[in-house]
Amino acid sequence: MLIESVKLLGFRNIKSATLETDADVNVFYGKNGSGKTSVLEALFYLSRAKSFRTNKRMHLLNSESQLLAVSATIEQKGKTHQLGIGLQSNGQAKMKLDGEIIHRLSEASALFPVQIITPESFDVFFSSPKARRSFFDFGLFHVEHGFQKCWSDYSKLLKQTNVLLRKRHVDKREVGFWYKSLIEAAEKIESYREMFFEKHFSIAIEQLTKELKQNENAELIRDLEVKYKKKAFVLNEDQNEELQIQTQIEKDIKYKQVGFGPNRADIVFVKGGEDISNRLSRGQSKMLFYLLEVAMVKIVKLTTKKNLLMLVDDLPSEVDENTRSTMLDMLLHSGAQVFVTGIENKIAKEFMNYTNSVNVFHVEHGTVRPESMELLCP
Repeated sequence: MLIESVKLLGFRNIKSATLETDADVNVFYGKNGSGKTSVLEALFYLSRAKSFRTNKRMHLLNSESQLLAVSATIEQKGKTHQLGIGLQSNGQAKMKLDGEIIHRLSEASALFPVQIITPESFDVFFSSPKARRSFFDFGLFHVEHGFQKCWSDYSKLLKQTNVLLRKRHVDKREVGFWYKSLIEAAEKIESYREMFFEKHFSIAIEQLTKELKQNENAELIRDLEVKYKKKAFVLNEDQNEELQIQTQIEKDIKYKQVGFGPNRADIVFVKGGEDISNRLSRGQSKMLFYLLEVAMVKIVKLTTKKNLLMLVDDLPSEVDENTRSTMLDMLLHSGAQVFVTGIENKIAKEFMNYTNSVNVFHVEHGTVRPESMELLCP
């Protein structure tokens, strides 16, 4: 497992909490607004230095506190580490690993890989190309070490090029110089992504289908093709390269931004030659998303040998019993440590059908209190 213990201070409505979380499954239950989602949000913030609920980080700070702090004792590849992040009321933030200040977020993210499933995840994933790109880039970041640098280099080039395109008087020759570097950097990103689908994800889907052969939900991924749709700048060998680039620049000047690149690509899910995204019921889309998450986590674990954390906010209750049972089974099947929230403690009892390694916490008015599994499941 990844997390042994967690400490929270001044995060949302949680003034202070110290939790022993050394189990495969950690369940947080309580009424809406009690603070249970804030526990998951705090762990996500520790891994990514951002929230999955708001882009305004100062909203995370408790109104009565001058300091927000989240720290965890984590285990990765046989070694124990202390990872922490702090945010002061003046906006100053600081992250530490084993007592030393770190300046690159990638150091924390690589050591503390976290995936999140929320009630909104399903809708966003199947409607937003950006969400789909982010999902698969998570795997690339952990599996292919060179991807992070390539993406960082490309992002810097893209930002600078867009700045030039937004000038009142655009120097097309200068922009053309940047475009050549941008096209080259974009091609590297695209090759990484295409390789990931071919070498890792397609194989993981096939393997998961075999493992689920006795489960009716396996039909969702049986013969499923995950296709990558590039938005690339393709040079025509029969035409002058400089002329083609200048033609693209003319188009992009009108919109004041680069009109191609991996930041505009998409991923589609195809069966029988047809994109199935719009044909899925709400329950099916949730199940498919769970299966894709499990496939991704298994890829990262198998390739890197890392411990991972899966955060599940509000485990779906409106799905049928068989689908819910499969979701629980799949979460454990992923091999990740699971932190899950719900309104009732019966979630803990359900997980006990699959594992004895379950902790349960009652969250009320920002107070997080551990409860005895022996009393819940005598």
